[in-house]
Amino acid sequence: MTVAADLFALQETDFALDSALARLEEIESQLGESEELTSARGWLEAATEHLRQLKSTQSDFEFEADEVRAKVGTVEARLYGGEVTDSRELSDLDADLKSIKNNLQTREDSLLTSLEQTEEGEAAVAQAQAILSDIEARWKAGQSQLQAEKADLEPEIERLRAVREEQSAAADRAALSLYDILRNRRDGSAVATVERGMCQGCRITLPRNIIQKARNPGALVQCVSCERILVFV
Repeated sequence: MTVAADLFALQETDFALDSALARLEEIESQLGESEELTSARGWLEAATEHLRQLKSTQSDFEFEADEVRAKVGTVEARLYGGEVTDSRELSDLDADLKSIKNNLQTREDSLLTSLEQTEEGEAAVAQAQAILSDIEARWKAGQSQLQAEKADLEPEIERLRAVREEQSAAADRAALSLYDILRNRRDGSAVATVERGMCQGCRITLPRNIIQKARNPGALVQCVSCERILVFV
């Protein structure tokens, strides 16, 4: 291989290594709980807490309604039991019974509203749980895929690093130093191929003498525009 060809092969390895490292970093950033999953859990927790409060309110209304029903029973027993015979007392009991029954109706209306709200709360919890289950299932599947890809990437990265070390060790020191400088300047692209008399790095037409020099297997020729090392492949 020529000097330029050696560097081109090294660049191909660097491209592959950079891509693998970038993908590994991306995978590691995606491992762990997602914002979507956290939000869904928060929604379920909020819906569950709201339902708990609704059930507590419902329980209070049920207790209050039971108390009023007991009072209705007590007054009705006195009113219709025959023990009270005084007309004025009977009239007072009848008035009390009507008042208590009105109170009972109010309590039962409140209880009915509370029951409806509890049903809505239960539906909200069921919906939140279903959404969370779906998100969790997709998240777990995604995490498994990411872990599997990471398990494949890590040994591949080690292999590419070993290849790069071998290629770097075999490369000309001065050429390698220039390659590293250009790689930093040109976003990782230090070597450009020549096709149809053009540098494929910056797409300019090269002078004939530069093309002729670049064809020399032992030469290290740079593009007159972008300064990339030129190679014929």
